[in-house]
Amino acid sequence: MTVTRIDFVDNATTKEAGIYAVRYGWAFVKGVCREVNEFVHRLPWVCIGAVLIVATSVSYVCIAEARAERDKSCKRQMELQTQVEQLSYVVESERSAK
Repeated sequence: MTVTRIDFVDNATTKEAGIYAVRYGWAFVKGVCREVNEFVHRLPWVCIGAVLIVATSVSYVCIAEARAERDKSCKRQMELQTQVEQLSYVVESERSAK
């Protein structure tokens, strides 16, 4: 492994600071990806289990939201159906009264 020297710049311009941020940000991302890759190779079943747990949890949440939306729309439909029936009774009673 080659040891490189870190230079600290006290009076960097905005452009230079941006370049340093991108360079060191990229180095950080590469390091994190390398660590994740090593962890997955070391403990693959743990990662598979974690993915399954997360996927199952997300699917339960999505299914619950869909059911709640369905129940709400069914309730609204029943309310509207009741209003239609009431209005049809009023119309029929007015027709029969004439």
